[in-house]
Parts: sequence; C-alpha cells; structure tokens
Amino acid sequence: MHNIYTTKAIIIKSVPIGEANKLFFLLTKDLGFIKATAQGVRLAKSKLKYSLQDFYCANISLVRGKEIWRITSAQNTKQVKLVGNLDKIYVVKNIFSLLLRLIHGEEKNEKLFECVEEFYKFIFDSILSEEELKDLEILVVLRILHNLGYLKKMDSFDNYCNDNSIDIVMLKNFSLKRKQAILEINASLKETHL
Repeated sequence: MHNIYTTKAIIIKSVPIGEANKLFFLLTKDLGFIKATAQGVRLAKSKLKYSLQDFYCANISLVRGKEIWRITSAQNTKQVKLVGNLDKIYVVKNIFSLLLRLIHGEEKNEKLFECVEEFYKFIFDSILSEEELKDLEILVVLRILHNLGYLKKMDSFDNYCNDNSIDIVMLKNFSLKRKQAILEINASLKETHL
C-alpha cells in the first residue's frame, strides 16, 4: 500500500517520455522540488492532461515509487491565460529556468514556495508595464537567492526579501534599488558557480 501525498504545486517544466507519458518538474509546498511522472497524460482521453500544463498551479496527489514520484490526480487551483501574455511568459520562463538551475534534490522550503506562488499570482493578476515587469523579475530573483541562502545579508534589501508579498507600490520603491539589486544578484550567481 502506497501513501498518497497531496500538495499544492507549481509546474515548472515537463518533458515527454515514451508515447504517452510525461516527466514533470514541480515546486511543491510540502515536498520541495521534485520530479514526478504522469502515465498516459498525453493521450486525448487523459483526465490529467488539462490540469498538468507547464506554468500551471495545481493541487497534485502523488505516490512515491521506487525511483520517482508518480502523479495520481491533479486539479488546477488557478486558471491563467497564457496566450497573448508573451512578455509575462518570458519573465515566468526566466524565473523557472533559474529555479531549475539552482535547486538540487528534494528539500521542503515553504518560504521559497510562497515566494514563487506570490510572484505567480501577481504576474497573472496584474497589468504591468515593461519596466514593472523588469522590476518584478529582479525582485523575485533576489528573493529566490535569499530563500536558497545564496544572497549575503544586506539591510537595504531586508524589507524586500523577508516579506513575500508584492504590490505596485512596492515595485515602484524597489525600482530605485534596481541597479544595486542587479549587482548583488550577479555577484551571488557568480559565487554559486552554477
């Protein structure tokens, strides 16, 4: 008998396996960053196929197999309109690519999940200018590095890194520190050697 784990998850990326299966890279609230397969998800009759799309947020039930997690059910928690949001999708891809690059192994990190979930909600619920999107991306990268322990402590960024909430006023204030934030991000990424 396998234990079923149900957790909120953000689908970072998926890769086809064989004729009908997929491997999913998931950032989960309760299990951390995991890889999981879904059997037959690429078939037209699959019930999972509409809930398991890249960049979706879903409640996912999983069982632990010998070598990998297996998805047994999924239900969207937020419908996002990806079509026509190319600028937003570009920022989401950048953030998710960074996560894939920096996270190794399964380790629960609720603060990181909250950071990415808050970003996810905000970007798709808000009308943002090109400059605001740039500020948002830099803010979230800064928070990810902070939550993973790659960013050295700096008092000037404490307000931005210790609270995961995001709003337009915060972005406007953060834009004044954008250049300093980029320097810190680049220094941190250089030190990780990743």
